[in-house]
Amino acid sequence: MKRINPTEAVSVDFTEYVREKKERMKPHMQGGIPDYAYGSDCVLRQKLRAVPGFYPLAKMITNTYVPRMKQQINLDGLKVGPSQFPDVYEIAADCARRLGIGVPDIYIRNSPSEINAFAYATEDDAPLIEITSALLERVTPGELRAVIGHECGHIHNAHGIYNTAAQIVLNSMQVAIPGVQQLLAMVSAPLRWAFMAWQRAAEVTCDRAGVICSEDPQDGVMLQAKLMSGAAFNHSEINLEPIMKQYDTLRETPVRLLELEYTHPLSIRRIFAIKEFLGSELLYTWRPEWKTPGMRLIDKQELDARCEKYISVSKSEERRRHV
Repeated sequence: MKRINPTEAVSVDFTEYVREKKERMKPHMQGGIPDYAYGSDCVLRQKLRAVPGFYPLAKMITNTYVPRMKQQINLDGLKVGPSQFPDVYEIAADCARRLGIGVPDIYIRNSPSEINAFAYATEDDAPLIEITSALLERVTPGELRAVIGHECGHIHNAHGIYNTAAQIVLNSMQVAIPGVQQLLAMVSAPLRWAFMAWQRAAEVTCDRAGVICSEDPQDGVMLQAKLMSGAAFNHSEINLEPIMKQYDTLRETPVRLLELEYTHPLSIRRIFAIKEFLGSELLYTWRPEWKTPGMRLIDKQELDARCEKYISVSKSEERRRHV
Protein backbone atom coordinates (compact mmCIF):
# COMPACT_ATOMS: atom_id res chain seq x y z
CA MET A 1 0.00 0.00 0.00
CA LYS A 2 1.41 3.35 -1.05
CA ARG A 3 1.87 5.80 1.83
CA ILE A 4 0.54 9.30 1.21
CA ASN A 5 2.24 12.29 2.80
CA PRO A 6 -0.57 14.80 3.63
CA THR A 7 1.96 17.68 3.80
CA GLU A 8 3.52 17.00 0.40
CA ALA A 9 1.44 19.68 -1.34
CA VAL A 10 2.12 22.30 1.33
CA SER A 11 4.51 25.00 0.11
CA VAL A 12 7.44 25.76 2.41
CA ASP A 13 8.92 28.42 0.13
CA PHE A 14 9.44 31.46 2.38
CA THR A 15 9.92 33.83 -0.56
CA GLU A 16 6.56 32.75 -1.97
CA TYR A 17 4.96 33.17 1.46
CA VAL A 18 6.26 36.75 1.72
CA ARG A 19 5.06 37.52 -1.81
CA GLU A 20 1.58 36.17 -1.13
CA LYS A 21 1.41 38.09 2.15
CA LYS A 22 2.35 41.35 0.44
CA GLU A 23 -0.20 40.76 -2.30
CA ARG A 24 -2.91 40.04 0.25
CA MET A 25 -2.18 43.24 2.18
CA LYS A 26 -1.51 45.44 -0.87
CA PRO A 27 -5.12 46.71 -1.18
CA HIS A 28 -4.92 47.93 2.44
CA MET A 29 -1.68 49.92 2.07
CA GLN A 30 -1.49 53.49 0.78
CA GLY A 31 1.99 54.88 0.34
CA GLY A 32 3.33 52.37 2.84
CA ILE A 33 0.72 53.33 5.46
CA PRO A 34 -2.28 51.15 6.42
CA ASP A 35 -5.52 52.47 4.95
CA TYR A 36 -7.24 52.62 8.34
CA ALA A 37 -4.73 55.17 9.72
CA TYR A 38 -6.39 58.33 11.02
CA GLY A 39 -5.62 61.26 8.71
CA SER A 40 -4.41 63.53 11.52
CA ASP A 41 -1.96 60.83 12.63
CA CYS A 42 -0.34 60.81 9.18
CA VAL A 43 -0.30 64.61 8.77
CA LEU A 44 1.18 65.30 12.21
CA ARG A 45 3.79 62.57 11.75
CA GLN A 46 4.91 64.19 8.51
CA LYS A 47 5.20 67.56 10.26
CA LEU A 48 7.31 66.07 13.05
CA ARG A 49 9.56 64.31 10.57
CA ALA A 50 10.03 67.63 8.71
CA VAL A 51 11.67 69.18 11.80
CA PRO A 52 15.40 69.36 10.90
CA GLY A 53 17.38 66.60 12.59
CA PHE A 54 14.34 65.14 14.35
CA TYR A 55 14.17 61.73 12.74
CA PRO A 56 17.88 60.78 12.97
CA LEU A 57 17.92 61.85 16.63
CA ALA A 58 14.69 60.00 17.39
CA LYS A 59 15.97 56.85 15.69
CA MET A 60 19.26 57.00 17.61
CA ILE A 61 17.42 57.36 20.92
CA THR A 62 14.98 54.56 20.09
CA ASN A 63 17.70 52.15 18.98
CA THR A 64 19.43 52.75 22.33
CA TYR A 65 16.41 52.74 24.61
CA VAL A 66 14.14 50.00 23.22
CA PRO A 67 16.66 47.10 23.31
CA ARG A 68 17.47 47.99 26.92
CA MET A 69 13.77 48.07 27.83
CA LYS A 70 13.19 44.71 26.14
CA GLN A 71 15.96 43.14 28.23
CA GLN A 72 14.43 44.66 31.36
CA ILE A 73 11.00 43.27 30.48
CA ASN A 74 12.56 39.85 29.88
CA LEU A 75 13.99 40.01 33.41
CA ASP A 76 10.76 41.05 35.10
CA GLY A 77 7.99 39.60 32.94
CA LEU A 78 6.62 36.25 31.81
CA LYS A 79 7.00 35.50 28.11
CA VAL A 80 3.83 34.19 26.49
CA GLY A 81 3.98 31.35 23.98
CA PRO A 82 2.13 28.30 22.64
CA SER A 83 2.76 26.49 25.95
CA GLN A 84 2.62 29.54 28.26
CA PHE A 85 -0.71 31.41 28.41
CA PRO A 86 -1.57 29.85 25.01
CA ASP A 87 -4.91 31.68 24.83
CA VAL A 88 -3.16 35.06 25.01
CA TYR A 89 -0.55 33.92 22.48
CA GLU A 90 -3.23 32.78 20.04
CA ILE A 91 -4.99 36.14 20.30
CA ALA A 92 -1.72 37.92 19.54
CA ALA A 93 -0.95 35.59 16.64
CA ASP A 94 -4.43 36.09 15.19
CA CYS A 95 -4.20 39.90 15.49
CA ALA A 96 -0.80 39.87 13.78
CA ARG A 97 -2.06 37.65 10.96
CA ARG A 98 -5.10 39.83 10.42
CA LEU A 99 -3.01 43.01 10.13
CA GLY A 100 -0.28 41.31 8.12
CA ILE A 101 2.61 41.75 10.55
CA GLY A 102 4.93 39.27 12.25
CA VAL A 103 3.83 37.91 15.61
CA PRO A 104 5.44 40.14 18.26
CA ASP A 105 6.93 38.82 21.47
CA ILE A 106 4.32 39.06 24.24
CA TYR A 107 5.15 39.49 27.92
CA ILE A 108 2.92 39.71 30.98
CA ARG A 109 4.31 41.95 33.72
CA ASN A 110 3.30 41.66 37.36
CA SER A 111 1.50 44.93 38.06
CA PRO A 112 -1.70 44.45 40.08
CA SER A 113 -2.67 48.14 40.04
CA GLU A 114 -1.71 49.30 36.54
CA ILE A 115 -4.21 48.56 33.78
CA ASN A 116 -2.13 49.08 30.65
CA ALA A 117 -0.30 47.63 27.66
CA PHE A 118 2.71 48.88 25.71
CA ALA A 119 4.37 48.23 22.36
CA TYR A 120 8.13 48.51 21.86
CA ALA A 121 9.48 48.52 18.33
CA THR A 122 12.30 49.88 16.20
CA GLU A 123 13.06 49.60 12.50
CA ASP A 124 15.90 47.19 13.24
CA ASP A 125 14.61 44.88 15.96
CA ALA A 126 11.71 42.51 16.60
CA PRO A 127 8.69 44.17 18.26
CA LEU A 128 7.44 43.39 21.75
CA ILE A 129 4.11 43.92 23.50
CA GLU A 130 3.89 44.15 27.29
CA ILE A 131 0.59 43.53 29.10
CA THR A 132 0.12 44.23 32.79
CA SER A 133 -1.39 41.55 35.01
CA ALA A 134 -4.15 43.94 36.14
CA LEU A 135 -5.33 44.43 32.57
CA LEU A 136 -5.29 40.70 31.87
CA GLU A 137 -7.42 40.07 34.97
CA ARG A 138 -10.08 42.67 34.22
CA VAL A 139 -10.93 42.39 30.53
CA THR A 140 -12.87 39.81 28.53
CA PRO A 141 -11.16 37.77 25.80
CA GLY A 142 -12.85 40.01 23.21
CA GLU A 143 -11.63 43.17 24.95
CA LEU A 144 -8.15 41.66 25.19
CA ARG A 145 -8.23 41.29 21.41
CA ALA A 146 -8.99 45.01 21.16
CA VAL A 147 -6.03 45.77 23.45
CA ILE A 148 -3.54 43.54 21.64
CA GLY A 149 -4.87 44.64 18.25
CA HIS A 150 -4.36 48.25 19.34
CA GLU A 151 -0.73 47.57 20.26
CA CYS A 152 -0.22 45.67 16.99
CA GLY A 153 -1.57 48.82 15.33
CA HIS A 154 1.34 50.81 16.77
CA ILE A 155 3.71 48.25 15.23
CA HIS A 156 1.83 48.11 11.92
CA ASN A 157 1.93 51.92 11.60
CA ALA A 158 5.61 52.22 12.57
CA HIS A 159 4.79 54.45 15.53
CA GLY A 160 7.72 53.12 17.56
CA ILE A 161 10.33 55.77 16.83
CA TYR A 162 7.85 58.62 17.20
CA ASN A 163 6.35 57.21 20.40
CA THR A 164 9.72 56.75 22.07
CA ALA A 165 10.90 60.20 21.02
CA ALA A 166 7.65 61.72 22.26
CA GLN A 167 7.98 60.10 25.67
CA ILE A 168 11.53 61.41 25.99
CA VAL A 169 10.60 64.93 24.94
CA LEU A 170 7.71 64.84 27.42
CA ASN A 171 10.15 63.88 30.19
CA SER A 172 8.61 60.56 31.10
CA MET A 173 11.87 58.69 30.54
CA GLN A 174 15.54 59.19 31.41
CA VAL A 175 18.02 58.95 28.56
CA ALA A 176 21.70 58.28 29.20
CA ILE A 177 22.95 59.56 25.85
CA PRO A 178 25.52 62.40 25.90
CA GLY A 179 24.08 65.70 24.73
CA VAL A 180 20.47 64.51 24.37
CA GLN A 181 19.20 66.00 27.64
CA GLN A 182 20.74 69.33 26.71
CA LEU A 183 19.02 69.24 23.33
CA LEU A 184 15.69 68.34 24.89
CA ALA A 185 16.01 71.23 27.34
CA MET A 186 15.70 73.55 24.36
CA VAL A 187 12.44 72.03 23.11
CA SER A 188 9.70 74.64 22.98
CA ALA A 189 6.15 74.34 24.31
CA PRO A 190 4.68 74.30 20.76
CA LEU A 191 6.76 71.23 19.92
CA ARG A 192 5.63 69.56 23.16
CA TRP A 193 2.03 70.19 22.18
CA ALA A 194 2.70 68.92 18.66
CA PHE A 195 3.99 65.65 20.13
CA MET A 196 0.93 65.36 22.36
CA ALA A 197 -1.45 66.13 19.50
CA TRP A 198 0.23 63.45 17.39
CA GLN A 199 0.09 60.90 20.21
CA ARG A 200 -3.64 61.51 20.65
CA ALA A 201 -4.18 61.08 16.90
CA ALA A 202 -2.06 57.91 16.85
CA GLU A 203 -4.32 56.38 19.51
CA VAL A 204 -7.31 56.84 17.19
CA THR A 205 -5.45 54.96 14.45
CA CYS A 206 -4.65 52.11 16.81
CA ASP A 207 -8.16 51.95 18.24
CA ARG A 208 -9.24 51.21 14.68
CA ALA A 209 -6.66 48.41 14.48
CA GLY A 210 -8.08 47.09 17.76
CA VAL A 211 -11.59 46.99 16.28
CA ILE A 212 -10.33 45.21 13.15
CA CYS A 213 -8.78 42.52 15.38
CA SER A 214 -11.73 42.19 17.74
CA GLU A 215 -14.10 39.32 18.25
CA ASP A 216 -17.14 41.61 18.18
CA PRO A 217 -17.49 45.11 16.68
CA GLN A 218 -18.44 46.52 20.09
CA ASP A 219 -15.41 45.17 21.98
CA GLY A 220 -13.41 48.39 21.52
CA VAL A 221 -16.29 50.55 22.72
CA MET A 222 -16.86 48.44 25.83
CA LEU A 223 -13.13 48.37 26.57
CA GLN A 224 -12.95 52.17 26.65
CA ALA A 225 -16.09 52.39 28.80
CA LYS A 226 -14.67 49.83 31.20
CA LEU A 227 -11.34 51.65 31.48
CA MET A 228 -13.15 54.82 32.59
CA SER A 229 -13.97 53.06 35.85
CA GLY A 230 -10.58 51.42 36.16
CA ALA A 231 -12.27 48.16 35.12
CA ALA A 232 -13.55 47.84 38.68
CA PHE A 233 -14.00 44.26 39.84
CA ASN A 234 -17.58 42.96 40.15
CA HIS A 235 -18.98 45.90 38.15
CA SER A 236 -19.14 44.52 34.64
CA GLU A 237 -22.47 46.11 33.66
CA ILE A 238 -21.82 49.39 31.86
CA ASN A 239 -24.53 51.66 30.45
CA LEU A 240 -23.18 53.52 27.44
CA GLU A 241 -25.85 56.21 27.13
CA PRO A 242 -24.99 58.05 30.38
CA ILE A 243 -21.30 57.83 29.44
CA MET A 244 -21.99 59.40 26.06
CA LYS A 245 -23.92 62.21 27.74
CA GLN A 246 -20.79 63.05 29.70
CA TYR A 247 -19.39 64.33 26.41
CA ASP A 248 -22.07 67.05 26.36
CA THR A 249 -20.78 68.40 29.68
CA LEU A 250 -17.17 68.02 28.57
CA ARG A 251 -17.50 70.05 25.38
CA GLU A 252 -19.20 72.97 27.16
CA THR A 253 -16.46 73.63 29.67
CA PRO A 254 -13.08 75.34 29.11
CA VAL A 255 -11.63 72.85 31.60
CA ARG A 256 -11.40 70.48 28.62
CA LEU A 257 -8.36 72.50 27.47
CA LEU A 258 -6.36 70.68 30.15
CA GLU A 259 -6.45 67.79 27.70
CA LEU A 260 -3.93 69.65 25.51
CA GLU A 261 -1.34 68.23 27.94
CA TYR A 262 -2.68 64.66 27.61
CA THR A 263 -0.95 62.00 25.50
CA HIS A 264 -4.20 60.03 25.01
CA PRO A 265 -7.67 61.28 24.08
CA LEU A 266 -10.28 60.97 26.81
CA SER A 267 -12.09 57.63 26.66
CA ILE A 268 -15.37 59.44 25.90
CA ARG A 269 -13.82 60.89 22.75
CA ARG A 270 -12.37 57.53 21.78
CA ILE A 271 -15.78 55.87 22.15
CA PHE A 272 -17.30 58.30 19.64
CA ALA A 273 -14.38 57.88 17.23
CA ILE A 274 -14.71 54.08 17.40
CA LYS A 275 -18.47 54.25 16.83
CA GLU A 276 -17.89 56.36 13.72
CA PHE A 277 -15.42 53.73 12.50
CA LEU A 278 -18.11 51.08 12.96
CA GLY A 279 -20.18 52.97 10.41
CA SER A 280 -17.44 53.29 7.79
CA GLU A 281 -16.87 51.44 4.52
CA LEU A 282 -13.25 51.01 5.53
CA LEU A 283 -13.94 48.65 8.44
CA TYR A 284 -15.86 46.20 6.25
CA THR A 285 -13.03 45.89 3.74
CA TRP A 286 -11.13 44.30 6.66
CA ARG A 287 -14.10 42.49 8.23
CA PRO A 288 -16.59 41.77 5.41
CA GLU A 289 -18.29 39.10 7.54
CA TRP A 290 -19.62 41.86 9.81
CA LYS A 291 -21.40 43.69 7.00
CA THR A 292 -25.17 43.38 6.88
CA PRO A 293 -27.57 44.26 4.04
CA GLY A 294 -28.85 47.83 3.99
CA MET A 295 -26.01 49.35 6.03
CA ARG A 296 -25.45 53.06 5.23
CA LEU A 297 -21.71 53.55 5.40
CA ILE A 298 -19.43 56.59 5.16
CA ASP A 299 -16.16 56.86 3.22
CA LYS A 300 -12.69 57.41 4.71
CA GLN A 301 -12.74 61.18 4.17
CA GLU A 302 -16.05 61.57 5.98
CA LEU A 303 -14.91 59.19 8.72
CA ASP A 304 -11.81 61.26 9.48
CA ALA A 305 -13.81 64.50 9.38
CA ARG A 306 -16.34 63.17 11.89
CA CYS A 307 -13.62 61.82 14.17
CA GLU A 308 -11.85 65.18 14.12
CA LYS A 309 -14.97 66.82 15.57
CA TYR A 310 -14.74 64.56 18.62
CA ILE A 311 -10.97 64.23 19.00
CA SER A 312 -10.10 67.92 18.59
CA VAL A 313 -9.66 69.44 22.06
CA SER A 314 -10.17 73.03 20.89
CA LYS A 315 -13.31 72.38 18.81
CA SER A 316 -15.17 69.57 20.60
CA GLU A 317 -18.26 69.91 18.43
CA GLU A 318 -21.73 68.74 19.37
CA ARG A 319 -22.19 64.99 19.07
CA ARG A 320 -24.46 63.40 16.51
CA ARG A 321 -27.34 62.00 18.55
CA HIS A 322 -27.64 58.71 16.67
CA VAL A 323 -23.98 57.79 17.22
